[in-house]
Amino acid sequence: MIKIIDPVMIEIFSFPIRWYGVIIISAILIALIILNNLLKSESDLDFEFFIDFLLFAFPLAVIGGRLYYVIFNLDYYLADPIRIIAFREGGLAIHGALIFAFLVLFLMTKKRDIPLLKTLDYISPPLVLAQSIGRWGNFFNQEAYGRIVRAEYFRFLPDFIQEQMYIRGEFREPTFLYESAANFFIFIFLYFYLTKKQKTTGNTFAFYLLFYSIFRFIIEDLRVDSLLFAGLEVAKIVSLISALIAISLLLINKNKNN
Repeated sequence: MIKIIDPVMIEIFSFPIRWYGVIIISAILIALIILNNLLKSESDLDFEFFIDFLLFAFPLAVIGGRLYYVIFNLDYYLADPIRIIAFREGGLAIHGALIFAFLVLFLMTKKRDIPLLKTLDYISPPLVLAQSIGRWGNFFNQEAYGRIVRAEYFRFLPDFIQEQMYIRGEFREPTFLYESAANFFIFIFLYFYLTKKQKTTGNTFAFYLLFYSIFRFIIEDLRVDSLLFAGLEVAKIVSLISALIAISLLLINKNKNN
């Protein structure tokens, strides 16, 4: 018998505590621990600044992620506008959240005269780790899944993953897991690159942008719940633009060093 995990972890006084929220909060806390550790060897950046940034950026990133999702499902939400604020139904786009968070960071670093690229370098490893952990929120919500597959396709995975990928009467490819694993390996690379190898400010952020965009572009082909614009996957378009920005930054930095 297939057992689907309830997205509600527990109810406290009839208030549901959902797995998704618990995982996102856990991801943020772990990211802050990693960031604090990284900043111990950096005198130009202050951990308190990042706490201030988080307090401003987190709610705006949630709003940005929701608006981004709504914009690319506009007909659905215009037919029933109250659903726009129905966060329990899911529907947050990571690219929208990242764009809003970046805008907040840009404004805050400019106002406080803090180097933006160096700030992005130190944010990148904990950020991509948080993204890796956060994908498990999609797992509990049965989101970010792929095409229909046979049960034998992922027999090597634990039973609880196989069973949770049984969605609408069919087994689905666990694309959330692919992205979670990819992001974790990106984190390992970025962490050691930043602490051991980086000589030019901005390279760690550029590598984050490049590797994340490449993996997201590839994984998007496997998903069946992609946001679309003019028949094209929005995530692919954003990934291509992001990869070009990353390559440009790496080339600019390389020319500076020559």
